[in-house]
Amino acid sequence: MVIELINYPVPNFLFEHQKQIGNFLYSLDKKILLNKKINATLEAMAKTIYMHKFFIKAANGKISDIIIENLKSTIPVGAAKNSCGEFPFFTNGEKILRWNNFLVDGRNIFLNTGGNVGVNFYVGEAAYSTDTWCITAKNFSDYLYLLLDSIQIEIERKFFHGTVLKHLQKNSLRERAIYIPTPDELASFNEMVQPCFDMISKNQRENFKLETLRDFLLPMLMNGQVKISTEN
Repeated sequence: MVIELINYPVPNFLFEHQKQIGNFLYSLDKKILLNKKINATLEAMAKTIYMHKFFIKAANGKISDIIIENLKSTIPVGAAKNSCGEFPFFTNGEKILRWNNFLVDGRNIFLNTGGNVGVNFYVGEAAYSTDTWCITAKNFSDYLYLLLDSIQIEIERKFFHGTVLKHLQKNSLRERAIYIPTPDELASFNEMVQPCFDMISKNQRENFKLETLRDFLLPMLMNGQVKISTEN
C-alpha cells in the first residue's frame, strides 16, 4: 500500500517549541514508567511475604470456604473496546479496558474463564466482562489473590478443560485444598500487604489519567491548537 503524503500539511514548529512538546510528553511517560516500576516492586514484595508465611502450610480448608462470588457480568468484551469510561474493565485479555459504570467496589479478584489462565487484583470501583469471574473474600481477598497467582500453572493444567476452547472449571477450583490463616496470622499479613495493593491500584488510576491526558493533548500539541506555557 502506498500512502500519498505530498499534499499533506505538516506543521513547521520552531526547534524550541519542538523541545517543549518533547519534554512535556517525556515527563508524562517518565511518571507512567515510574509508577509501573513501583507497582512491580510492591507486588514482588507482597508475593515474597505470602510465599514466606503461607506457601508450604498444610491445607486445612478449601477455596469455597472463603470466597464470595460477585454477580456474573452481562457486558461483552467487544462493548468496551472503544469505551473511554473512567473505570477499569477486566477481560480475558492482558490489556485492561475502560467502562462507564462500575460493577463492584472494594478488593476484588478477576480470573479469566476462557483461553488461558489469568488472575488480576484491583482495589476500588471496577467492571468486568462476561468471560471474567469476579470474586472477593472479605478480609481474605489479598491473601486469596496471592494464593491464586502463585498456582497459575496448576490452574492452567488442572482447572482449564475443553476440546476446542479451554474453560475454567469453577466447581473444581472451588474445591481446591488451601491453608486458611488464623485470625492473628491474617491480621498480621494484611497489615503488611494491603498497603502495597492500595498503592498499586492508586498508581494504576494515576497512570490511566496520565495516559488519557497524553493521548488527548498529543494531536492538539502537534497541530498547534494548544501551546505549552514557559511561564512559572
